[in-house]
Amino acid sequence: MAEILITGGAGNLGRMLASALRKEGHGLRILDLPSCDFSFCSGWEKTRAVAGNILDPDSLKEALAGVDWVFHLAAILPPASEADRARTFRVNVEGTRSLLEACASSEKAPKVVFASSVSVWGDTSRETDLIGPDHPVNPNDWYAESKVEAERLLFASGLPYANLRISAISIPVFLDPPEPWPFTAEQRIELVALADLVRALVRIVGRDSALGRTLLIAGGPTWQVTGARYVELWGEAMEIPLEDMRFQDRPGWLNWYDTGASQALLDFQQTTLPDFMARLRAAVEEELA
Repeated sequence: MAEILITGGAGNLGRMLASALRKEGHGLRILDLPSCDFSFCSGWEKTRAVAGNILDPDSLKEALAGVDWVFHLAAILPPASEADRARTFRVNVEGTRSLLEACASSEKAPKVVFASSVSVWGDTSRETDLIGPDHPVNPNDWYAESKVEAERLLFASGLPYANLRISAISIPVFLDPPEPWPFTAEQRIELVALADLVRALVRIVGRDSALGRTLLIAGGPTWQVTGARYVELWGEAMEIPLEDMRFQDRPGWLNWYDTGASQALLDFQQTTLPDFMARLRAAVEEELA
């Protein structure tokens, strides 16, 4: 079993990842801001919550002691990332630099799994082929720019790493629709179920064949639909008609992806789009009961 640090570990993805890694028997360090709620891991064996900051060397030294793997999830996400470029780069880029330097200075340099994003490719709506891991980056917003810069730091760090370019995440919970949806009605989109993303992350641990690579994490062929079709299915589950939804008037950064290599390595795509929509309908029914 491994000792694992999760930065941003008190967020939605961090909590699910921590729970899944705990079930595998791993020891955990969960690092997040002091303002975060760590009660979800209270009483967990082999788990230590570290209230700190990835920009603080003391926080990192405490969190990294004896760690084998680091999952670097901490980041300013859209739409907050687009409100303040300086803050986004301070956390997403300088925070990553701080973490990588602390990892390199550790007595035993850990393996780093970096949560990057498909946003690094920018607007690929004119492409007709699937977007693969080697497609040239072309960021077109502050979040994507920060991820490109953080990736460059990762590649130059000399640390063993796995770079995950993750699509937008679908969660089967009762939510208000975005205003607007971050894509056009005609745009090709492929999201990933939160459960499948967590499965991919968990399966990287101990799999050294994932290291030194950029892996694409998205839902797979059943998730390859247009924006309008996804929103129509989502709206049916949520009982919101399609005509009540609004779309962007320009393409966002989603597309359809070639996940063949990552799926062959990690076998994570186990939630089809119909499976997901069934789970969403069940969640809505439970919420409204």
